[in-house]
Amino acid sequence: MDDEEREDLKRTRHIDEPLGARLRALREDRGLTQAQMGHELGISANQWGRHESGKNRVPAARLWQFCKAMNVDVAAIYEGLPFQILRDGEYSVAGMGEREWAPGLAGHPAEAAPQPLVQRIGAVVRQLPEARQRTALAIVRALKGEEEG
Repeated sequence: MDDEEREDLKRTRHIDEPLGARLRALREDRGLTQAQMGHELGISANQWGRHESGKNRVPAARLWQFCKAMNVDVAAIYEGLPFQILRDGEYSVAGMGEREWAPGLAGHPAEAAPQPLVQRIGAVVRQLPEARQRTALAIVRALKGEEEG
């Protein structure tokens, strides 16, 4: 592998670990095991684990399947993920200055990565009995000013 190929590898592979960490967090948020996720996607638990660890890249079609199964927009998966390596393995995030680093990246535990508020709310509500889920929905709609429908 020549220097140009190594540079290309650096420019494209930096996303694999943080993307895998995001997928793991979403799967765990839904209370699924790697085996269950693999079964849902038609692959082994080991293969899914390699995607989550960043050892293997997630093919576009598999990411689409994952997002469909998790009811998540594909674009939302990439929000806030790094777009380049700046130095010594530290990642810069789109829209952030060089001195600001994404939590959960560059040596910080993946669990520290920010999770969208709506997903955190959804995770809590999903753990409630159905009657309480309906109440939570009614409260959110009331806050928004909608009538129930």
